Order: sequence, then structure tokens, then C-alpha cells
Amino acid sequence: MSMQANLTRLLRPRQIAFVGSIQSEGSIAACRRAGYAGEMWTVSPNRDEIGGIPCVREISDLPEAPDVALLALSPERTVAAIKALGEMGAGGAVCMSAGYAEMNEDGARIQQQLIEHAGDMVVLGPNCMGMINMFDGAAVWGADNFMERPGNPNGKGCAIISQSGAFVFGITNVEQAFPLGYGISTGNQVMLSVADIIHGVLDDERVNAIGIYLEGLDDGNALGVACNRAREMGVPLIAIKGGNTPAGAVVAKGHTASMVVDSDIWQAFTRRYGIAQVSSPKAMVEALKLLSVCGVPAGPRLAAITYSGGLNGMIVSDAPGLGIELHQPTPENRERLIDRLPETVPVANPLDLNLPFRSSTVMAMDDIDGIAQTFVDLASDSADLVAMIMDVPRAGLGMDKPWLPSVDAMIKAREQTGLPCVVAGILPEGLDVNLRKHLLAGGVAPLCGYDDAMKAFSAAAACAKTLSRPTAAPALMSMAGTPASGTPQMLDEQESKALLEGCGMPLPRRWVGTAEDAPAAADDLGYPVVVKILSDQIAHKDQMGGVKLNLQTAEAVAGAVAEITAAVAGTVSNPQFLVEQMVTGGMCEFIIGLKRDIAMGLVMMVGQGGTETEAKANFVTLLMPLTDTDVDEALECLHARDATGLRTAIEAVATFADQHGSNIIELDVNPVIVTTDGNAVAVDALAVLLRGT
Repeated sequence: MSMQANLTRLLRPRQIAFVGSIQSEGSIAACRRAGYAGEMWTVSPNRDEIGGIPCVREISDLPEAPDVALLALSPERTVAAIKALGEMGAGGAVCMSAGYAEMNEDGARIQQQLIEHAGDMVVLGPNCMGMINMFDGAAVWGADNFMERPGNPNGKGCAIISQSGAFVFGITNVEQAFPLGYGISTGNQVMLSVADIIHGVLDDERVNAIGIYLEGLDDGNALGVACNRAREMGVPLIAIKGGNTPAGAVVAKGHTASMVVDSDIWQAFTRRYGIAQVSSPKAMVEALKLLSVCGVPAGPRLAAITYSGGLNGMIVSDAPGLGIELHQPTPENRERLIDRLPETVPVANPLDLNLPFRSSTVMAMDDIDGIAQTFVDLASDSADLVAMIMDVPRAGLGMDKPWLPSVDAMIKAREQTGLPCVVAGILPEGLDVNLRKHLLAGGVAPLCGYDDAMKAFSAAAACAKTLSRPTAAPALMSMAGTPASGTPQMLDEQESKALLEGCGMPLPRRWVGTAEDAPAAADDLGYPVVVKILSDQIAHKDQMGGVKLNLQTAEAVAGAVAEITAAVAGTVSNPQFLVEQMVTGGMCEFIIGLKRDIAMGLVMMVGQGGTETEAKANFVTLLMPLTDTDVDEALECLHARDATGLRTAIEAVATFADQHGSNIIELDVNPVIVTTDGNAVAVDALAVLLRGT
């Protein structure tokens, strides 16, 4: 069978074999509690039964090849089990044990043996918690912790895919009316990566949202292809990535390598492939709950209802920073609200629905139909998402009844508007379990806690924006084709500029030669001019006194050449000089750079330039190859939409990347001076390329 067919067998098993007794009993109990209807078999040379299921002594004694086997064995015994399962045609195996490549060289050797013996069978792990398929009640999992059935009235659910087993374990361990369809831990990913699992769950039409947790990333292209497929299918992606810290550059001669760190590249990746980011497991759960229960909202407009003026102030304050928009009701709807609501309720979004518990003269909290219509009028034509934020007293206290009509009103409003609707507690504990389940059954997402609910709204709005992008994302520029014998070599400014000029980069008129000829060359170019030392040994010429600006006469050029010669005497022998026509009329300066990332290939940085580039935080990181959307967004972020010359310069660097991609280590074009007429000129450049020996 193909890998994809065997992956389907692993994720949606009709037969599960449990090999080893330590974790098997808990997994069997979890399967029974979750209603698994398939076959379950156990294998143990030492026990007669596990979890009430009679054992066979060897894997070869199983009645047929299982779709998946849970291996709770030592690494050495796991390899033997993988070999036996592969020989009999099993679909896949979940390898729970640690002690492989993550430990030492011996572990890496055992891991390689595992891969070799697997054959066509797919392997999840090792060093993982396993897989839960709650749609079908299959727990190929290392524990009997609490697991909820999906609970969505539409039969849909979300998938959580994590390199960390503890991440998934913690989420499945708490009851929160969460429509979890799959929980999958990938561990060492010897065969099945996060990207592979995304493809696998996308093949299940019941999955309508995906959350991923990444500790590291080895293959940006593979993950990009998987994420792009999800986007094309309309399945939103929510992600958390750990380990976003600066990484050492291979060669950091310029500014780009030192400025662009892992987190910047990850941000560029999520923009390209339409992934919404959150910062905590709880925020991911709430965002996935909203998306799975309600679907992706059409946009970022929120209609918010509370029973607290103070909470309204928090919403108004927090919304802009989260990309959430608060539009006021239309004039027609505003009039309807004024006519219906008591005078004590100011009509606004957010709406403080300060109603009396009971009243015979005005609308009160027991008027389900009236409150539902209020929600409808507040949201119609001015909102993409409706949210009521309030805590409901627990039923056991006898104080919950006045608040329940508002909950049922939200369910009715969802039916009438068709909009995504949410009820969120102010605190995570603000809605009890039974109330959450009631809301879920009514198609309303029960969110736990104001902070994470707002983050969920933000993530949902981000998904709406990214899913609206019309074009598929291109594959990343990888390191494929890099010369194995090549060594990094820094080019001098003239050689760097010559390569860029051939790619369409606008450059000043220039001359290269010896000190004696520099004054005459300056006369020919026209004043003012710039004089620079030309060397492939000096990355930052200005710091060594190797650059003289705004020279107006041949005598000034001769003096500048003499000063530069003295400044670099201990570094450069037989110096060559670059004389350039100085760019005047500069309005602002930018840097355009390239660096190589091990997972993403080439990335571009565009930002504020000049001699103090690293102190300036305003820059954008882009993946290569560029798209028109990438360039548009970069220019908008840098407030340079009218700088047509800057676009030309960016496109020239993109062409350079296309022509020299496999050999590029780093490129800095800094500064690119944008003039008052919108044109741009690159006045300095430094390239580091791999050159064969």
C-alpha cells in the first residue's frame, strides 16, 4: 500500500493491536469509554490477558495485519516489533518509547534500524504520546486520561497536531466542551512529520479546523505545501511555535544575518501560508473551538454584549491591538434598539445589556425573544461575529436562572442571523460544564475566559483574512544544488554591484581604479562624489575610515584617497578605490537583504537602512520566491507604497536570488536611497556567495 493509504489506516483504524502491557491497559480502557467499535488485540509473551483481552504470544500470531499497533516497548524490542508488523502488512505503528536519536549515537543507530525495518508501514514517533481519534473512539495513546467526544451538532471537529506529547496530553486532560476530533503527537518524526499528519487529517472530511504546535522545523517546503492545501480547502490553521530565538549565522558580514532571527522567518511563513498564531495552549483551544463550532467569520467585525460597563471599556481598549473592529449598528437597527430597550441601556457596540431581572413595563432578562432580537439588531449588517461575555452563577447556588434566558437568546440569535455566535465567561471558570455543553449543542461556541476569548476572536479574524487570498503560495527557495565543496566568499563592492546591475538594480555612475587616477575619474563623473576603499576583506568600510562623502573637487578627492590609504594600511595592500557619483535629493534610506535559513531556504529582509540599521526595528521579512502580494504588504508596512523605485530594487534582489539562489549565503544592499521623485538608487552592496574550490 501507499504511504497515504497506510496513514489513513493508522488514523482511522478498524483493528488495533496493543503490544506491551505498561500503557496498553489505559489505552484499551480509553477506547472502550470512547465507544471504539473496531477489533482490539493484545500481544504479550508473559501475560494471558491485558485489559480483559486474551493475549497472543507473538505479533505473528495475530489473526490478521492490524491497521495500527501501539508499541509500549523498549527501543530494541520496538525495532523487532516493527520488523514483524512490516512483514505481515500492518498499516502503521505508534512508537511511544524514548531513547532514540534524541539521546545519543546509539539511539540514532536504533532509530535508523526502525526506519529500515518499517518498509511501507508508517510509523508515528518514536518518543511520542500517540494518536487519539475521537470521531471513531480510537485511542492509540499512552494513557487513560479524560477524553471528550466531539459534540458538534454538525458532526465536525478539530485536529491538534503537536511535536510535544505533553501539549496534547494537557489539552485532552480537561473537560471543556471542546470538539476534539484528533489529538496527535509526532515525537521524533522518523517517518511522519507534522506536515504528513496535516495531509492525513485533511483527508478526513470531518476535520474543519487544525491546530499545530512546533518545537522546530526541518522542512519548510513540506509544511508549506500541507498548510497551503488546508487553506485551499478552507480549513483554518492555528499555530504555536516554540524556540523562537536568534540563531547563529553561517557568515554574518552584513546586517541581514544579525537582524533576521527565527521568529521573523516564522512570521513570514505564517503570513504566506495563512496560519493564525496564538501564544498559549489555552488560546489555541478557544480559537479552535470557535472555528470548529461556528466556522470562519467573514471578517474582523465584532458585536459584543455584556452586563458590565467596565467590561465594555476593556473590550474597546483591547480590540484595536487584536485586529478586532467594533462597528456601530446601522441607523435603522439603532432605532429599533432604542424603541425596544429601557432608557437605562445606552445603544452602542459593545452593548451593556443592563436589564432588570423581571419587569412588567420594560424588557427584562427573562424575555428570550426580546433579547434574541436585540442581538440580531446589534449585529445585522455591521458584524461578522456575535459574542456575549458574562459569567453565569453555578446551578448549585440557585442564582443561575435569571441569566439562562440570555444564553438561550444567543442560541436563537445564531439561528436567526447565521453568524458565528459565542458566549464567553469573564474567567475560564465562568461557565460550568453543563452550560458549555448546552451552548455547544445549540451551535454556539462556549469560550472560557475573557482574555483567551478575545485572542480567539483575533485568530478567527486572521483566518478570515488569509483564507480570502486568491492565489496558491509558491514553493520555497531551498538549498538544493549547493556545491558540496564550496566555501563562503565575501565579494567586494564592485563585484557585488556588477551582479546586481545585471539583475536590474538601479546604481549610481561609478569608476574603479588606483589612487593616482581617482581625481580625474571624479572630474569625469561630475561632483559631488563618494570615494571608498575597494576590498573583499572589509565588510563595514565606514567604520575603518574607508569612506569619504560629498567631495566637491579633484583636490578633495586626492586628499580623501590619501586619508583612506593611511587608514587601511595594515589591512589592504595595493589598494583599489571606488569613486561614485553621490546621490542627492534623498528622502529616506532602506536596506534590502538576503540570508539563508536551514528550514526555509532564502529569505529577504526589507527595512529602514543606513549606518544604524541594526538599531532600527522597522523591517519586514519575506520568503522567497516573492509574490506580488508579498511586495505590496512589505511596502505598506514600511509606509512606502508610493516608492516605485523601492519596488524596482526589491524585484532586482529577487532576480538576483533566482539567478544565484543555491550559492547565496548573504546579501546586503544598504542603503537604497529613495529620492523625492520616488526613484531609488543602491549606493552600497555586500554579497557573500559559495564559491567552488
